[in-house]
Amino acid sequence: MRGIRSVLWLVVAASFLGAGCESGPEQRPKVSYRASAKENFLKGQQAYADEDYLEAVEFFRFVKSKFPYSSYATEADLMVAESHFARERYLEAADAYVSFIKLHPKHAKVPFATYRIGLCYFMRMPDTYWFMPPAYELDQKETLRAIQELEAYLQRFPDDASAPEAREKLRQAKRRMAEEESYVMDFYRRKGNPRGVLWRAEKILQSYGDAGLDEEALFRKGEALAALEENDHARRTLEQQLQAFPSGEFSGDARELLAKLPPPAAPEVPEVVPEAPAAKPEPGPAPAEPPAPEKPEAADPEPEKGPAP
Repeated sequence: MRGIRSVLWLVVAASFLGAGCESGPEQRPKVSYRASAKENFLKGQQAYADEDYLEAVEFFRFVKSKFPYSSYATEADLMVAESHFARERYLEAADAYVSFIKLHPKHAKVPFATYRIGLCYFMRMPDTYWFMPPAYELDQKETLRAIQELEAYLQRFPDDASAPEAREKLRQAKRRMAEEESYVMDFYRRKGNPRGVLWRAEKILQSYGDAGLDEEALFRKGEALAALEENDHARRTLEQQLQAFPSGEFSGDARELLAKLPPPAAPEVPEVVPEAPAAKPEPGPAPAEPPAPEKPEAADPEPEKGPAP
């Protein structure tokens, strides 16, 4: 079935999407340039407003090349990128935004240009059409690049005016990647490969934990751990799922699986070995008595006194 969808995609995409691809030759318009940087820049702005983006690019490039030191040259750099973006040439636009940031790293529009780089890759993410395989079955290279660029922008400019929009785009891109991981996880589950299921469930929880597929990933992880007879780990995972999603889509399945798990093993109590009584020290030789103090020698007796003369 997937092969049939792929063939249909090739046939129908060639006829319906050929005009919208980013490759192929294009006819450069013939324009009449003006004498000053300002005049050419204004002509480019007018062409942009009229949605004649190819003509706008020609005027803006002329300003950049002929008047490189004019203040209009800086704005023309950014408008080249904007013109490519407006005509859905997103790779060319991304390159032009990168060039603008490198040439003018301290310009006030650097946060805006940084966000637009991420948005360019977001716009190139595969989408779902009736004649194509589901988007999560297609190559997600551009989705991964969008996540990378949007995360870099939000890390550098978290308080920028476009930050709320960028966070929503980032959530959508992560959801797309989580859907792809879920698709592969289900494939492993149907093939009876619990380790493959466990690997994909961990990837969803660790890399795309805020994409909205956490409950399914936790349940499939617990289910795979039970199949691998890692019952204590499975029990903790399912209890974590029920704590986070007590009324979720997989809560009933989680409770049923918990009931089937064997009771947790009682913790091993270390055997206490009584200590042997300390051996009494053998009596040693009795301490020698201290020598008696020597008696002081008696003083010589005084001579007796005779009768007085």
